Amino acid sequence: MKKIVTLTFFIISFSIFAQQKLKVKVVNEKDPICGMNTAQFLTDTAIYQKKIYGFCSKSCKVEFKKNPKKYVKKK
Repeated sequence: MKKIVTLTFFIISFSIFAQQKLKVKVVNEKDPICGMNTAQFLTDTAIYQKKIYGFCSKSCKVEFKKNPKKYVKKK
């Protein structure tokens, strides 16, 4: 019985931890690669020219890092 309670505790703790989103202020509202909303789907970030850019996935971040100039809007 003790093992079941302990196992249940770890499963619940892990699922809560896995659902937490990154709480980072990024300069972009949308993922520059796929266009998803970074406020809702932020899972990864990259720093380019001293600014933090948010991404919905690691694959979008990898694509961005190949050629950041292509995806950064000029102001």
